[in-house]
Amino acid sequence: MNMGSAHMNHGQLLGRHAEQVAELQMAPVDGELVLRRIFDAPPEMVFKAWSEPTQVARWFGPCELRMTVREMDVRPGGALRMEGLCEAGASVRIQGEYREVEEPDWIVYADACFLGDTLICETLATVTFHEVAGEEGRDADCRTRVTIHCEPVLGFDAFAQRRWAEGWHASLERLAAHLATPSCGVAAELDAGACCV
Repeated sequence: MNMGSAHMNHGQLLGRHAEQVAELQMAPVDGELVLRRIFDAPPEMVFKAWSEPTQVARWFGPCELRMTVREMDVRPGGALRMEGLCEAGASVRIQGEYREVEEPDWIVYADACFLGDTLICETLATVTFHEVAGEEGRDADCRTRVTIHCEPVLGFDAFAQRRWAEGWHASLERLAAHLATPSCGVAAELDAGACCV
């Protein structure tokens, strides 16, 4: 994607860091989970932060986990593989497949989470990026509402739902901070098949 198509430059975004919108909502909908957050960045930039491996490695990870992106081929049929260690030292692995990708509007992927060799849960997630009108006196096209719609496939009891919400809350906080840095819009390659911060 050509970053020239983004509606704001990084300097403008940095100036708005203090104005990051903290709308974070989580609601179960017919056994499914929906999480929403508004970011003070245009959809093109937020989508890029979700689709470039080096950017994802900077912000994604449930709570205390430090995740390493092993493979991230963001196209229909492309693979997703991440791994990390929890505070207790157990290995955590996420693997899946991208089902639909429409830049900069949505990403659909199926994934499975493992603790050691034990399958913990499987989900089908749809992530959408909608432009949100700005407030009076602000650019109307500089904000994005991200909606994560999670359809549990396996192993999503009340405890798993709570951990899912906590993990995404922590990740989205880090994403908001990442989007406020000048390096977030810079295209980066995945070094030697893995990246981690």
